[in-house]
Amino acid sequence: MELRHLRAFLTVAQEQSFTKAADKLFTAQPSLSQQIKDLEQEVGVMLFDRSSRQIKLTDEGQAFLIHAEQALESAKLAVAAARQVAQQKNNQIHIGFLNVAELKVMPNILAKLKQNIPDLKIHLHSLTCMEQIQRLKNAELDLSFTRYCLQHPDFDNIHLMNEQIYLVAAEHLHPTDRPLKLQELKNHQLIMCEQNASPVFYAQLNHLMSFEQLQHDKILWVTNVLQHINLINMGMGFSFVPEYLLRFLNEHVKIVQTDQVLPQLGLYATFNKNSHNSALNIITQALDNRS
Repeated sequence: MELRHLRAFLTVAQEQSFTKAADKLFTAQPSLSQQIKDLEQEVGVMLFDRSSRQIKLTDEGQAFLIHAEQALESAKLAVAAARQVAQQKNNQIHIGFLNVAELKVMPNILAKLKQNIPDLKIHLHSLTCMEQIQRLKNAELDLSFTRYCLQHPDFDNIHLMNEQIYLVAAEHLHPTDRPLKLQELKNHQLIMCEQNASPVFYAQLNHLMSFEQLQHDKILWVTNVLQHINLINMGMGFSFVPEYLLRFLNEHVKIVQTDQVLPQLGLYATFNKNSHNSALNIITQALDNRS
């Protein structure tokens, strides 16, 4: 039994469709079906009920599912452990970060590292929150700076700060000082980060705005910070921004008061609590003292 068989099994169980599972695994459906047949032959039981259009697990498949998930998770942990040892032996550290961390946190910790381990190889990765969390779990990162407080028994989080979210717009879009009702924004052009680019930011604001209920032609979706800043400075619409972005907006952009209190965004440093990377220990001690 190979790990690819277990991955195939879990994906079919999740998607309840050989076609969708094959697309997700970037493989041909006949090849995927053959892998499942080979697995069922080795196990000696039918794992899927194929009698209807929607593929379902049999009772035997349900029992197999629990242990298949544990086996794949153990395999991931084995790879992660090996990578961590290799990075430690090579005297290096991999750090993922968001722009806000690059500005407000990184200068201090990089100075600490250079002071304490002058020959350390430091790898910096500018990534989205989701990319960082995935790479952290795969031990491709030693440390991440994201908006997430990761709930996982193998990882610790240090809460670094909260940032206020503001509504901003070019002065010509809202020339008065009158507080704006959030519901009024449905009548204006809105600039907003895509959900995949900043899921926590999106979720916080979607709770207030319900973006799916707004007209699609009223929203300009952006995928990165530079796009976001440029469109705001060009006066292309109203937008919500975290506090650190205010310094990049030009003099024609102002904060617009709202009828509701806007939420805050957290920033967290997350790392594997079982890591023996000495550079990581220096960083986390500095961050603990700072927070």
